[in-house]
Amino acid sequence: MRHRKSGQRVALVALGFLLAVPAAFGEGIVRKELDAGAVAALRGGRMLYMELTPPRGDAGRGFLQKYLANPDDWKQYKDRMTVAVPFARLNAKTQRRMLEAIFPDDFVDQSGWWHTVTYDGAEGAESLALLAEWVTGNPSNSARIRTADHTITPESALRKGQQVLIPKGLLLPVMQALSPKAPPLTAAAVNPAVRPASPTAENGLLSYGRDREGDYAEYRLKKGESLYTAVVVRFTDYYENADIHRACEIIQKRSGIRDVRKMGAGQRILIPLEMVSDAYLPRGTEQREEYEAMQAEVRRVSTEQVVSKNLEGVVVILDPGHGGRDQGAAIDRLGLYEDELNYDIVCRVKQILETRTRARVHVTVLDPNQDYRVSDARRFVHDTDEVVLVTPHYRIEDAKTSANLRWYLANDIYRRERDAGVSDRKIIFASIHCDALFNDSLRGAMVYVPGAAYRRDTERPAGSFYNQFKEVRSAPAASCTPAQRRLDEALSRNFANVFLQSLRSNNPPIKVHDAGDPVRNVIRQSGGRAYVPAVLRNCSVPTKVLIETANMTNPQDQERLSDPQWRQAFAEAFVNALVGQFD
Repeated sequence: MRHRKSGQRVALVALGFLLAVPAAFGEGIVRKELDAGAVAALRGGRMLYMELTPPRGDAGRGFLQKYLANPDDWKQYKDRMTVAVPFARLNAKTQRRMLEAIFPDDFVDQSGWWHTVTYDGAEGAESLALLAEWVTGNPSNSARIRTADHTITPESALRKGQQVLIPKGLLLPVMQALSPKAPPLTAAAVNPAVRPASPTAENGLLSYGRDREGDYAEYRLKKGESLYTAVVVRFTDYYENADIHRACEIIQKRSGIRDVRKMGAGQRILIPLEMVSDAYLPRGTEQREEYEAMQAEVRRVSTEQVVSKNLEGVVVILDPGHGGRDQGAAIDRLGLYEDELNYDIVCRVKQILETRTRARVHVTVLDPNQDYRVSDARRFVHDTDEVVLVTPHYRIEDAKTSANLRWYLANDIYRRERDAGVSDRKIIFASIHCDALFNDSLRGAMVYVPGAAYRRDTERPAGSFYNQFKEVRSAPAASCTPAQRRLDEALSRNFANVFLQSLRSNNPPIKVHDAGDPVRNVIRQSGGRAYVPAVLRNCSVPTKVLIETANMTNPQDQERLSDPQWRQAFAEAFVNALVGQFD
C-alpha cells in the first residue's frame, strides 16, 4: 500500500456517492494487505470494505476490475487517490479473500464456516447478523448460526474468543470451498456444542491459588451478585437446594465472610477447588484435561451428521418425568404440578411429531384417563393413575422404581428398533422435567447429559421385584464400555446445544438458564457424591437428554408454565431441534 502524506484525505465511495473522511481513521480500524494497493479493512468490527489505490489512467481499469462485482463500476473509482469500496460491491472471490485475511483463524470444512470472534473493545464489536450477511448473504440467517457460547443471541455483541459455526447449507457458493488446512486445535473448540474450554477462567473472571486449607478458585463479586446464583449455581454442579446452601456456607467460611448481606462489589470469594465444575478447573488438572478431550469428541461426532428428510426413520422416545404418587415439584396454590406439566408437554411433542413429520414416537408413561390428549388448562388437578408402560404396566407408587423401569423400557425399545434396522444415531431419548430451585430469581431451561466419568460398566437394581417385568428379564443389567460412555456424552451434548439454540431462536425466544452452563453432565451432592440421573445413566440410547423446561419457583416461569400457548411453543422448539439435528 502507498504511504499517504499527513493530512491527506481518502475518498470513501459507497452507494454511488463520495464521503470524505480523514486518512487516519483512528481507533477501530483493522487493516490487512491482500495485494499491492489493495487492503482489506474492518471498521468498528462491523463495516467491512476494501481500500484500493488504483494506478492512474487506463492501467487503473484492470486493477479495479479485479476486485469489483460489477466491472463497469471501475469508472466511478478511476483516477482517485485511494477509495474505500463496500464489501457488497466487491466480487465473491475478493469477499472470501477479505474474510480470510481479516479473520485468520476462520476456516471451512464439511460442516461449514467456523468463525472465531477476533475483535472487540477498541476494535469494535462483531455481530452474528453481520457475520451471516457476509458469508450467507442474508442477515436473518443469524438465528440459524450454531453458537459455542450458549449466552449468544442474534442481537448480542460478540466477545473475543467466542466461536460459532455457520452451517454449510447456509453459505454462499464461494464461501463453501474447503480451506486448505484447518488450524490445528482452534477447530477442537468451535463445534456448536463446544464452548471455549473454560469461558470464565479464560476471560479472567476466575483465578487460582493455594493456601493452608488447600487449592481454591477465586472470584470477585460484581454489584448485586450473591453466593447462591453468581458462585455456587454458576461454578459448581450442585443441584438440590440443601446442597447449594451447604456449599454457600462452606464458601462463606473459606472466604472469611461474616455477613453475606454486607458483601459488595469486589468481594473476594474463595471456592474450594474440589467443588468447582470440571470446565472451570485450571488447565493441566486431570478433570480439565478430560473435559477438553470431551470437547474434541463432540467436534468429531458433529462432522458425522446423519441426514433424514422430515425425520424419516427417526425414532423418538419421550419420557414425561414423575407421575402417579410421585408428583415432583408442586405449587399447589397455582395448580401447577410438575408431573402434569411434563405430561402435557410430552403430549404436545408427540402430537406435532406424528402429524407433521415422519418420525415414530414412543412414550414411557400413560395417563389412562387422559390418554395423550393435550390440555389447555392453566390450573391442573393432580391425579395418581399414571403407569409406566412396561409389561405388565407399573402403576407409579415409588419414584426410584419408576425411574428404573423407564430406562428398562427405553432400552427394550432401543433394542427392538435396532433389530428392525434403525441406525442408533436416529434414535433419541428425552426425559421432560421442571426445575424447582430455591432461588426464585433463576429462570429458564437447562439440559442434563450423561457424564461419561459418572457411569459404571454394569448396573442392576437390587431386589427380585423387577423380575416380574418382561423388559427386565430380557436384559437384567445395563452395561456400557468406556468408549460407549464417551460417545454417548458427545452425542448428547451435541443435541442438547441444538435444542437450546432452538429455544433461543424461537419467536419469541424461550428463556434458557444463564447462571452458568445450561448443559450439565453431573449432579453433585454434599459429602462428595456425584451422580447422573438413572434414566440417563443406564439408558442404552446413545443420544439422551433430561430437559428441565423452567423453574417452578420463579414467578415468570410459573406464568409461562401455566400458559398452554407457551407449552405448545416449547414443544414446537423441541421438534424444530429434532428437525435441525437431521436436516
